Amino acid sequence: MKINKFLNIDIEPAPLEMKLDVEMRCREIMASDDVIDIKRYCTHLVRHKLEQDVFLASMLGRLVELEANLVATQIRKEKKTNPIKKFFRIP
Repeated sequence: MKINKFLNIDIEPAPLEMKLDVEMRCREIMASDDVIDIKRYCTHLVRHKLEQDVFLASMLGRLVELEANLVATQIRKEKKTNPIKKFFRIP
């Protein structure tokens, strides 16, 4: 199942160059026999993932907050219109 949208934001696929770079790094790691360096690299990745998760969570929270403010503003504008004009469809 491939998700193409999240919160009405288009999710673009990764560029081919990035995919190739990741594949090359994965092959370097798989070919390495130095267990200590691989352990060090994995612990670095785990810590970095934590920082990315915290950053993305804060960005997502801010995005939801801004979206809620926009919707609230739009609803307030709709409530200000005269209900009689709305009923008779007067601009």
